Amino acid sequence: MQDIDDPMHVQVKLFSRFRAHLPAEAQGEATLELPNGSTVGDLLDHLGITGRVKSIAVNEESEGDRGRVLRDGDAVRIFPFVVGG
Repeated sequence: MQDIDDPMHVQVKLFSRFRAHLPAEAQGEATLELPNGSTVGDLLDHLGITGRVKSIAVNEESEGDRGRVLRDGDAVRIFPFVVGG
């Protein structure tokens, strides 16, 4: 069982222009260490994502609540809105 003070690890995959929020060598995917009890919104803040988000999936399920508390080992996918010309 994980101690409340232990950090958790979340697998993140960013798409399109959001990939720039991770180092180039990460190619849009990384495992991030976050404080235990962090939310989807905390993850977005940690990544510096301020642009409009089209959708977020946690463990392959659509998640619209940025207040959702993440758990150690969760897989999060973040998609931006795509604007065409």
